[in-house]
Amino acid sequence: MTYFLLSSWNTVLDYDENHAAVFARPINNDFPSIQIYIDGQKATLKKDDVENIDISSKGILVLGPESKIFDIKYTERPGPYISLRFNGFYVSVSSDGSTAVDKARGLNWETFRLVSLDEIRQLSHFLNNSWYLRAHETLISKEEIERKSEFTLGIKNIFDLKIDDIIIFLTESNLKEIKIYYDTWKIEFLDLFRPAVYYCSFGRPEGFDCLGISISSIRKYGKYTGEIKIISEKCIEYIQERIPEDIRYNVESVKYTALDNIDYMSARFDIEALSCIKDHQPVLYIDTDIIIKKPINEILVKILADKKSQIQVFRETSEIMSDVYWGKALFEDDHSPKIPEFGFSTGIMSFRNFMEISIFFESVREIIFRQSTIWGTRQIMRCYDQPVANYILGKFAIIGENILSQNTVNFNMHYNNTNEDEYNYYIDNIESIIVHFAGGVGAYDWKLGAMNKFMSRLESSSTSED
Repeated sequence: MTYFLLSSWNTVLDYDENHAAVFARPINNDFPSIQIYIDGQKATLKKDDVENIDISSKGILVLGPESKIFDIKYTERPGPYISLRFNGFYVSVSSDGSTAVDKARGLNWETFRLVSLDEIRQLSHFLNNSWYLRAHETLISKEEIERKSEFTLGIKNIFDLKIDDIIIFLTESNLKEIKIYYDTWKIEFLDLFRPAVYYCSFGRPEGFDCLGISISSIRKYGKYTGEIKIISEKCIEYIQERIPEDIRYNVESVKYTALDNIDYMSARFDIEALSCIKDHQPVLYIDTDIIIKKPINEILVKILADKKSQIQVFRETSEIMSDVYWGKALFEDDHSPKIPEFGFSTGIMSFRNFMEISIFFESVREIIFRQSTIWGTRQIMRCYDQPVANYILGKFAIIGENILSQNTVNFNMHYNNTNEDEYNYYIDNIESIIVHFAGGVGAYDWKLGAMNKFMSRLESSSTSED
């Protein structure tokens, strides 16, 4: 069988081209090239399943004309742990990652754990993501997972975990929600914190200009460094033209064919397109007419920590039956016994688990399509996505509104035409994280100018503060 080799420093053996030798490196999302081949009590190392690993005159593991055959010594530690010996010397790994065949005794630095390809994948997932500790109510970044010696990981100075236990916990858990035990019997749940923000953008160039402003704001003022997905008919190059070069990282365009207004309006609910976010949590959807004014991580962590709601929305009215925007016509025709307490905007939505919410999203588009059969055309519609979403989610989903409603404000266009002092005072005193330039679908003529003016004020005020 073939395995990879994990050192006691929780690093994996790989080939380092710069050193022209085998080095131990942290586990990342790249699979290591060095594998061990075991045959009874003997073993050989190879690079990429082809090239031989030899021993230089200085005792360094290097590429060579033949693979040296090592004797395997199984350690007293329970589990798949071995030492590798050649001519009486053991292969060792130092704290700096360098390897050598130089130790006369097989102790800690000379001990390796055999790990399979699946175990490498699982450890990579754990070590290269951030996690929310549910009971401790704290977020740990991947930098706060300390790779200690003795096959032990430190979790933000809160507790330690043995690598064997981590592998078992990862194998037995959903990789978005890991149940662990520490200090023998204490329990904790680790929720994956791998957020994604997604947009939908189609049509006019001005709409993509607004998108560029929104992305710039979430990077610069929202301090968001995670994934951004854009569902659009445009290619990524077209979109990147509107984004400063230094913030184009982790931005992906998801190709989407929109046939008419129904597709434009409801793309945010298309679960086939949204498969791009299935491995993320939490997820935030925002319209292109939104500016993020302050760091957004606080909202994302609260969404992840919220176990009571299936989706978080922004409350726009407490009089849901006052207008068609919040599903009035649908509730009236359905004679539904359950009328929601408020109506919400579909311009801002956030949820923890895509699979949990996807059944509702799929139904939004299905009801729109079914309504179009009443008149035999998709050109006559009484309800686009927002009323239908209010109808379905309000009728069946567990909706939360505190997180987004407390952190979102609709921009007051009155101030866009006031004098400079009054305008600046209004902008500077907006405490909300999310600012929505609401007021008509596709009304980019005024939105683009208002958003540019808003961003100019943020830029000048932040410069003056510096």
